[in-house]
Parts: sequence; C-alpha cells; structure tokens
Amino acid sequence: MTQQLQTPFGPVSAVIFDLDGTLLDSMGVWAQIDIDFLGRRGLAVPPDYMEAITPLGFRATAEYTKARFSLPDTPEQLMDEWSQMAREMYHHHVQLKPGALRLLEALRRRGIPMGAASALSPELAIPCLKRCGAADYLQVMVTADQVGSGKHLPEIWLRTAAQLGAEPRRCLAADDVAAAVRGARAAGMVTAGLYDPHSGGREELKASAHLFAEDLDGLARQLGI
Repeated sequence: MTQQLQTPFGPVSAVIFDLDGTLLDSMGVWAQIDIDFLGRRGLAVPPDYMEAITPLGFRATAEYTKARFSLPDTPEQLMDEWSQMAREMYHHHVQLKPGALRLLEALRRRGIPMGAASALSPELAIPCLKRCGAADYLQVMVTADQVGSGKHLPEIWLRTAAQLGAEPRRCLAADDVAAAVRGARAAGMVTAGLYDPHSGGREELKASAHLFAEDLDGLARQLGI
C-alpha cells in the first residue's frame, strides 16, 4: 500500500530522481569528457559550460555545443563521440552516490513509487543502474530526449509523474542542478536540491529548492526515513 512522506511543504507519495549527480556519482566523468573533448579542438571549458548543458538532453547539448563553439561536426557526430567516451565509464566504473541504496530501499519499504527524470541516455544509464543494483527500484525512466525539452522546463517532470500515476503536487523531485529544480517547481512539485560540487553553486541550488541536503543520507533524515 502506498504511503505518504510528510514534508514541511506538504505530503508526497512518489519520488522522482535525477541520475547524474543525484543518484549517480558521475558528474566528474562528464567534467573530464568536456575537458578532453574540447581539448582535442584546442578549446578550454568555459566556467559556465557544465551548468548550461546539465539540464539539457543529449541532442540539445550537442546542438548547443555545436552552436556555441562554431564546430563543423554534426550533432550526431558529437553525440557519437561523447557516447564512445562515456560508455566505458558508465558500463564499468561509475558508482552510486553514497547513501543511494539505503534511501531507495527505505522508500520501497514504505511503498513509495520511484522514477527517474534524466538527461542521460538509457544506453548509458540502464547498464550502470543494473550493475550498481539500483535499476529495480525505479519503476519508470523518462529522458529529456524522449520529451524533447530539458529538465529546466516542466514537461519531463510532468511526464514522469504521469507514468508513475502520481499527482505532480504529491511528487518529490530531487536534482543537483538549480535550473532543473526550478523546472520541477514549475511542474508543481516539492523539490529537493542535492549538492554536487561539479553541478554549480550551493547557494543557488539551496535558494531554488524547497529542501536542501548535502547528500542522500541528509535527504533521508529530512524525510524522516
């Protein structure tokens, strides 16, 4: 039987997690890929680049990168290059954030449906989640590419809630990027900001989210589980 979690901002009966930087300790992987990818082209990574692309889907990131740096590559070529660089890391090396399995198991014991809303492609996400033992906790996974818009907009959050059969106002959305948190708030959800040092400023994230935690164990304590 589905239960509810009590928060200072109302009860929630479903939880939607971001993957990169929230459940998966993977943002450092993408930071290095950015360094290597742009370095091949004689370019440095601008200070705002990671924050700008993190809420976007894979194709939108390729289109943004091509336009920003006036690259001759097609978006498909960029995506292929990034996929080749990332596949080894996600399939074999990326791990869950500390406390992830404890939180997922605690939510499952309480009958709370869980899903993922992510800019990460299923090709990378699913093998990683399976290897780390987290895949079975997530009932649905919706990607920004499937929706056609980034997580800074409400559509991906609303679609994930619909697939979970949950009212948006009864969903808790957890993300490490302030722009994505604001997208979930625009969808009417209770939001939790999970700090990741690769994902932008702590204070902006804290100001954007209803709840803020330094890690997943801290979020669990705030939820009383």
